[in-house]
Amino acid sequence: MTSLNVPVQMRFFDQDQYGHINNVTMLRYFEDARVRLTASPIAKDPDHGVPEDTTFRESVGELRTVVAHQSVDYKEQLFFRMDPVFVRTWISRIGGSSFTISYRLQEEDGSHVYAEGESVIVVMDPDTGRSVKLSEDHRALLGSLEDDVKYSHAQ
Repeated sequence: MTSLNVPVQMRFFDQDQYGHINNVTMLRYFEDARVRLTASPIAKDPDHGVPEDTTFRESVGELRTVVAHQSVDYKEQLFFRMDPVFVRTWISRIGGSSFTISYRLQEEDGSHVYAEGESVIVVMDPDTGRSVKLSEDHRALLGSLEDDVKYSHAQ
């Protein structure tokens, strides 16, 4: 799989007093995309025991995923409009017990980028509150959501 391009319908109350989409609202748009990415059906992978249409969210089972870190770089003002804006999202790094989801708030074709961000997600045991090492199956599932899109910290 490559990146997922999630349409977001702006709401009138997403604006702040300056008439542009509020910076905190953009994080909500990223959250929406993150949930959709981890709930996206993944192709069958018999080598890793992945049945047809499994999602990463389902594979985690009783474990939890928590946001350990978020960052966002605002590139251009985004003003309210009736047409949707898009969040392109993908897995950009897979670690021992964590993975990074990257985002780009943009026009559908990528012609304008309004913000870029990352979330570091940690898998944890709900009983102990401690991080849990990603299994090989989890790593394979996340790998199918990876893309080589480069996140740019440059302004």
